[in-house]
Amino acid sequence: MGKKRKKRSGETHSARVVHQEPRFTVVDDFLAPQELDLVWNFLQAQKFVSVDVFGRVEHWSLEDAAARKAPTVGWGSSKGDVRFPTSTPADIFIQAMLAHAEAFEPNVGLPERDWDGLTAAPMLYPRGTGLVWHRDTEEYTGSYTFYAHPRWNVEWGGELLLHDEDDFPRDTGVFFHKLRAMGEMPETPMTTHLDNEDASRALMAHGIGSFVMPKPNRLVIIRGGTPHSVSRVRDAAGRSVRASISGFFRKAGLG
Repeated sequence: MGKKRKKRSGETHSARVVHQEPRFTVVDDFLAPQELDLVWNFLQAQKFVSVDVFGRVEHWSLEDAAARKAPTVGWGSSKGDVRFPTSTPADIFIQAMLAHAEAFEPNVGLPERDWDGLTAAPMLYPRGTGLVWHRDTEEYTGSYTFYAHPRWNVEWGGELLLHDEDDFPRDTGVFFHKLRAMGEMPETPMTTHLDNEDASRALMAHGIGSFVMPKPNRLVIIRGGTPHSVSRVRDAAGRSVRASISGFFRKAGLG
């Protein structure tokens, strides 16, 4: 796929597109072995905090609040806690994303033409945590997740789930659940952590989709608007965590 990138040893490394369809693309062996080692070392040194410190629970249900997030790196028009370049191994990952951007065009378009911003946020999902069904907001052409953990077992869970349909009314928001606006909150809140009955009915009507296992050194690109979620990491994972870098492709021209 895309261009071959030189390893530090002088050899070349090629990532492999192993699955591609309109909704998502799967790329295996995304980073060269020594690059993956540096990124994994980088993640271990990050200051992760519980996602519930960011305020009202949104993408994570109440029981998933043990998920952890580290500072976000922003490239181009995307804002983040830290700006690219960072002089850390996070730069290696972002540079790889940009180098292979042509392979993502069927799902999210091309940089500068379709998107001019990219974010990269390290995430940890320990056993018992996952991510509720949702879709990207209109400002993004799509999203991605990269699995940075060195090993994973098929019985540990944490699969990425993608719904076959994406033609749900946009006014139901990111979580397919529309709250009424209130005087002190004129913008309709986006959350399903207390009630998701309407979202459940909408997604269950068809109730068919795909799954992608969190294979180490695997990158998954998701087309904007595609409903997706993360199944909970099972107790069988023990102390092993689903360690990833996730982010969004910000639409070009938004300022």
